[in-house]
Amino acid sequence: MKQFAVIGSPISHSLSPNLHEEIFRQLNVNASYSRVDILPENLGNFFLNNELDGFNVTIPHKISIMNHLRELDITAEKISAVNCVHNNIGYNTDWIGFLHAMNLNNVKLENKDCLIIGAGGAAYATAYALIHCKVRSISITNRSEDSRTNLMNWINNQFDNKTGFDPNVIINCTPLGMWPNVNAIPTDQHINESDIAIETIYNPEETTWLKNCKKRGAQTISGLDMFIGQAIASIEIWLNTSIEKKINIKMIKNILKAELCLQE
Repeated sequence: MKQFAVIGSPISHSLSPNLHEEIFRQLNVNASYSRVDILPENLGNFFLNNELDGFNVTIPHKISIMNHLRELDITAEKISAVNCVHNNIGYNTDWIGFLHAMNLNNVKLENKDCLIIGAGGAAYATAYALIHCKVRSISITNRSEDSRTNLMNWINNQFDNKTGFDPNVIINCTPLGMWPNVNAIPTDQHINESDIAIETIYNPEETTWLKNCKKRGAQTISGLDMFIGQAIASIEIWLNTSIEKKINIKMIKNILKAELCLQE
């Protein structure tokens, strides 16, 4: 049996095992998927004893893990963040998950003006995806000015960033609002009914921030579709085959929604 996992801390809230094991079941692949809680100071020790066939990476290791890997995929190297590892090579599938979510919700971001909340690994992947979508501008708000400046410099080196416009797409790339701290809100940025609010958190499916945006008339997109999309891309790396047309995404989404309801 192949063994996969997600590593991070805290990790008990993660539904990655539910998601991946359902995909493995549908594909008739003999594999398991577990949670491994690893504190930052123990990341090096994890690699000394790692026997997994592949694993995902979540907060707070998406950037620091790069120091422990033999090689980075070209996209992970460009994004400077890793969320998927196979054969000690780091990949980034978060940006693919973002594109998956936009496609499922029929959202076109070309020439849009975007505001990213946060400046960590998820923010870099989101910015990379936005550039791929041919947005007009990307701005950043973040608690740490140094991190914000580093991300803005990275973005400006990637494309002709026409800043100075009011954002009409706002993306939360922080953990604020994630279960169990569901009352935390990442920003009080004003939202208009013509805006699009995008969440990278999937648990809960609809965060307090997303609910507030919906009340103001904005189109909202939860992190659940992104979560499923990045998992599909990770499994395709691990199994070295295309799987999206072989699985029932609607069934997978319903299974995850049922688990989210149990945690509320």
